[in-house]
Amino acid sequence: MQQKILRLLPRALSKALHKVLPGARLKARLSVLLAGLLSALLPTLPAVADVNVFSDRYAISIGETLQLTVEVNQRSTQRPDFSPLTKDFHFLGSKQMTVSSHAQGTNQYSTRWRILLRPRRAGDLKIPPLQLYNEQSQPLLISVTGDTGAAAVISREAYLESAVDNYELYQNTQLLYSQRLFSLNELPPMARMSEPDIPNTQILQLGEPRRYNRQIQGQNYQVTERNYALFPHQPGILTIPPAVFNAGPGTTELSSEPLQIDVLPKPTQKIKGYWLPARRLTLENMSDPVDQIILGDTLVRRIKVTAEGLTAEQLPALMSLRNELAELTIEDVILEQNTTAKGIISSRTEVVRITPKERGEVTLPAITIPWWNVANDKDSLAQLSAIVLRVEPAQDQAVITVAEVTQANSMGSTATAVTNKEPQSSADNTVKLLVWLLSAIATISSLGWLYSYTRLKRNQSNDVENPTYEMDNTSTVPIALNDSSDANSDQLTQLLQAEQDVFQKAINACNNDNPLEARLLTLEWARLFWPHNSFDNSNDLSELNSSKTLELLLIDMESYISGQESGEWSGDLLAEALVRIRESQLQQAEEV
Repeated sequence: MQQKILRLLPRALSKALHKVLPGARLKARLSVLLAGLLSALLPTLPAVADVNVFSDRYAISIGETLQLTVEVNQRSTQRPDFSPLTKDFHFLGSKQMTVSSHAQGTNQYSTRWRILLRPRRAGDLKIPPLQLYNEQSQPLLISVTGDTGAAAVISREAYLESAVDNYELYQNTQLLYSQRLFSLNELPPMARMSEPDIPNTQILQLGEPRRYNRQIQGQNYQVTERNYALFPHQPGILTIPPAVFNAGPGTTELSSEPLQIDVLPKPTQKIKGYWLPARRLTLENMSDPVDQIILGDTLVRRIKVTAEGLTAEQLPALMSLRNELAELTIEDVILEQNTTAKGIISSRTEVVRITPKERGEVTLPAITIPWWNVANDKDSLAQLSAIVLRVEPAQDQAVITVAEVTQANSMGSTATAVTNKEPQSSADNTVKLLVWLLSAIATISSLGWLYSYTRLKRNQSNDVENPTYEMDNTSTVPIALNDSSDANSDQLTQLLQAEQDVFQKAINACNNDNPLEARLLTLEWARLFWPHNSFDNSNDLSELNSSKTLELLLIDMESYISGQESGEWSGDLLAEALVRIRESQLQQAEEV
């Protein structure tokens, strides 16, 4: 109604100006100006929201609960004033959600609140109008009887209720469920309360039953409360059966209402990986920061992940044990799980021993765990940055190396020359060594030139009898297989053996799903297999072979190396493609 009035306002003001102001031109100009100002201002005014209120039941018994739904036909950052409800009802909790729909080519949004209420007294109780912006909802009437009903009463001195912290959640998300027995008298020794039994749901009791007193309508009730954490495994409607209490033989059973929970399927995550719905998740390095290690020593690293709302068995493994330059072994895995008033808090601690294989730098990759923040209803990331360890040689190895170099330079002199106290003698030795090295290089070069010249003459004379295969810089044929000379035969055998060894390592890296190692070994194999071609990256290999399948498989491998794709890379298809290409190239070379 208010929106309609706002739309008609410019037209009404324009008619009023025509009646009051003299001069047609002045009237027209002022009308256009006023209409423009109002058109510019109207979009900035808050949209008028229709507020509707519904109840799941309109007739209940004292001690039972009802679910009230408040809905507005737009997105809303404000919350209605729920304080009028507390006059006749206990406000047990609320949940807000945004609902979207598509109709007539446009997206429509609404904001919904679900409120859990319990009546304070019997009688006809009124849900008063609730206000949002300048709009109010219509009042509702709830009939509350004092007789035994869904929250069945053994006597007027006791009643039982059950409650949950949420009526809508994703699968495998923690749901807090409570059973409360209110009694004015001491419970008999034979009194028993049922345990929840729900199919396809993990149920964990949160500690021992709590006992406390609560004042209700001027009476002091003794309350026995049991709390549980439920983890529904399948989407759909989850029905929690009634809680049942029995005071002993010959007494009437007390039972609560069954509860229905809407279990939603897992939402789409931006980063594919684990499904970890939690209220909070942290990842921390428990070890002292270290950036240097001596070759031969080991380093122990402790990584811990802690989550609220997940069991310990849901927590994933943290560290990858694959590393080219170091050996990583799991020393221990510690799982802890504690119960609190907020539910389950669990942790996983991994103790990993790192042993470097060689000098240089060892990179421990970053650790990333995607998880779903149920409090904000969106995906989140827990991360630890990569660590680079500088591996230094052992001290005794360094001393031996210096002694060996000094012994070679002095041509048989003792290692004590390293500590010679006469700097002039050390300089003379260095000059003599340099002259000796230059002479040796000149002699070797001359002999090599003479040998090459002799071989060239011999080959020219045998060209007709023993033709050789010559490859240009753009050849796609692999290693020459028809060179029959003795020296080249030995060299070719060594080259073929090296090529076969590297190729087998590349295939093993692919089958072990290690993309970085597979890329390095594949390029090394390509340089041996096609020695007259240059291979700087994977693209060079795919261009040489003109294979679309190989190109796609190499692009897939590179996407995992760069982090564009997450999860485990599968390299078996690349291994098969490389085997086929190698066999095809060798067959072509034999035919030539």
